[in-house]
Amino acid sequence: MTSLDSRVEPDAPVASHIATHPATDFAPHGHQASLKDGLGFVNTLEFDRGRVIEHLPDVATSLLWFHDHSLLHVETLAAETDRFLADDAASDRTLRRVHRVRAAIRELLVATVDRRPPGSRELDEMNKALRFHYVTYLVPAPDGVSLDHKHEGDPVEGALARLAESVARELTQGRPERLRVCENEECRWIFLDSSHSGKRKWCDMRTCGNRVKVARHRQRRREEGQVEVIGVGDGAGPLEATAPLDTAGR
Repeated sequence: MTSLDSRVEPDAPVASHIATHPATDFAPHGHQASLKDGLGFVNTLEFDRGRVIEHLPDVATSLLWFHDHSLLHVETLAAETDRFLADDAASDRTLRRVHRVRAAIRELLVATVDRRPPGSRELDEMNKALRFHYVTYLVPAPDGVSLDHKHEGDPVEGALARLAESVARELTQGRPERLRVCENEECRWIFLDSSHSGKRKWCDMRTCGNRVKVARHRQRRREEGQVEVIGVGDGAGPLEATAPLDTAGR
């Protein structure tokens, strides 16, 4: 499996200096989270050969992630960071909320790939995230008017709502049949298959794809009793070897 950054294109870096004046997320803006943002959020809980890697271990890191993906203004980032630093209980509650919504989004995606209904608890959590309120209204545009909106209430809930909405749009109006869970059982990265054939199975052929093929090849050789002894390693006994794998086959 490849690293988190290698499968998701990097976004703009976090500002090195964060302003400390009041939050301005009540100001209108028209940004919608993309599917890339939604899948990236789900994949911040990473699985790698038996290890679980948590990329959002605390609220401060979560806020930075939201900012990096244009889900929080820099002023809001500063204000919210200060607020959570001063209130450990609120910080813990918010982090649990972030993790619950992420788990709910993942369950809906996995259920879609598996062609089954999602868990009722996760569906309720997703709907709760989607209920976050924002006001839609018309604003002047160069060629007339356009729709804009502003969020009202907790900015973290607003960020979670936009991430949930990005996935909900894909599940109901996009190409849900192109969603994939990496077939490497030790990875399970979620991605959109943009290949021409639509038959992509692994998040990255160079890592997960090759690992799975090598493992299958070795399993076939064991089942066929084709084991070669090539030497002794550190006094531990014979070492098992396999012939080079034809990566064009399975």
